[in-house]
Amino acid sequence: FMVEPIQGEAGVVVPPDGYLAEIKALCEQHRVLLICDEVQTGLGRCGTQLCSDHDGVRPDVVVLGKALSGGVLPVAAVLADDEVMLTVRPGQHGSTYGGNPLACKVATAALEVLKEERLAENARVRGRQLR
Repeated sequence: FMVEPIQGEAGVVVPPDGYLAEIKALCEQHRVLLICDEVQTGLGRCGTQLCSDHDGVRPDVVVLGKALSGGVLPVAAVLADDEVMLTVRPGQHGSTYGGNPLACKVATAALEVLKEERLAENARVRGRQLR
């Protein structure tokens, strides 16, 4: 089951508290992977490292982009445990701009800045100010 923790198309739709936790429980009950598309919401943009952290949910797969490079280069990532990732064999997955060493270095630097400058915490504080 793939979901944006906050729907970014057709308006900004914030689900009620506990929504992702309920979805995670249903996915586990029916042996379905929970895939969180955190391209727009991840990496500190919602006041936590991942938006799914607000519900205390650890998705089976996380998709990241946009903020991953700090807006410098196009880069994206798919994160999952070995149990999921090792089911993909060479040649079964393609990428528009995968394997770019410069983009990977930029992404690493962007993640360091997010951590060192506590940008998720700053987003949380600024979010409270705006409410």
